[in-house]
Amino acid sequence: MRQHAFEALHQAFWQQFEQELGKLEQKRQLSTQTIAEFGPHYRTLCHHLALANSRNYSAGLCRSLQNLVDRAHRQIYQRKNSIRKQFMQFVKFTLPQTFRQEKAVIIWAHLLFYAPLFICLLLTWRYPDILDSIAGRGVGESMGDGYSEMAELQAKGTNRPWGQNWMMFGFYIFNNISIGFQSFVGGLVFGLGAIYVAVFNGLMIGSVMGYMTTHPAGPVFFSFVGAHGSFELTGIVLSVAGGLKLGYSLINPGEYTRRDALRIQGKQASALICGAFLFLFIAAIIEGFWSPLTVLPLWLKYTVAVVLWLAVYAYLFLAGKPSSADRLQRTR
Repeated sequence: MRQHAFEALHQAFWQQFEQELGKLEQKRQLSTQTIAEFGPHYRTLCHHLALANSRNYSAGLCRSLQNLVDRAHRQIYQRKNSIRKQFMQFVKFTLPQTFRQEKAVIIWAHLLFYAPLFICLLLTWRYPDILDSIAGRGVGESMGDGYSEMAELQAKGTNRPWGQNWMMFGFYIFNNISIGFQSFVGGLVFGLGAIYVAVFNGLMIGSVMGYMTTHPAGPVFFSFVGAHGSFELTGIVLSVAGGLKLGYSLINPGEYTRRDALRIQGKQASALICGAFLFLFIAAIIEGFWSPLTVLPLWLKYTVAVVLWLAVYAYLFLAGKPSSADRLQRTR
């Protein structure tokens, strides 16, 4: 194809692409469709540049296309880096700092979740049959059978099929994220939904733990739940704290309207909710691929569980604090 025909065919596309690129460079708002099409259009432009170079079109055309490609490349990867930086900023600073700043809702979330958990744990440890009244008839027997099968695999030194891990991983993600979502939405009902999530999950988890302490397969059960529980239970607490934060802003908006109070407090609440989603996602990965490993000795899985529990709370209490140099700089 001759150069003039090539330019006539694609000139309108290049001009449209340059207009969209200019808006991106000026940080102007684009439609969702335009943003979605920007990547495919960029690849089309790269193809046009390759054709122009391979056909020895004029240097002016090649430079013009190369300039557009370079500008688009900077926008695409600048945005990717920006998202990555925002995520790292959230993990390193925003989440742990918010955890420490929101002491009241964090303490209440721990109490609402762990008080029912430990009460039910002690009750079902002393009276195992109570589990059927709390969780439903046959739950204890079903749980016991499942972990007895895992104990048999442990004794044989074999694992369950790897494909089953992937299937369960998908289930765990859906289950865990749904808990965080329930807390978030429940917080909008004056915090009542978040309280329900905390108490209900505390009752269920505590009753199962208490029942399994007296079951022959108990050691295998606790080796299974110990590691991912560090992230899952903490994720539940974070989601409840976020829901409570939203609920309190509606109950006590202070000098603001409820809408404004919800908007102002929502930033802190969203940090807790996003942190909960992150923790629950990590828990699903561990539960899907580490927890079911039965070729490992129980002492190793217990050790990893203890290390993870310590690491989770060390992160929340210590991460994001200013360094000694930063504190010294501030005092000057």
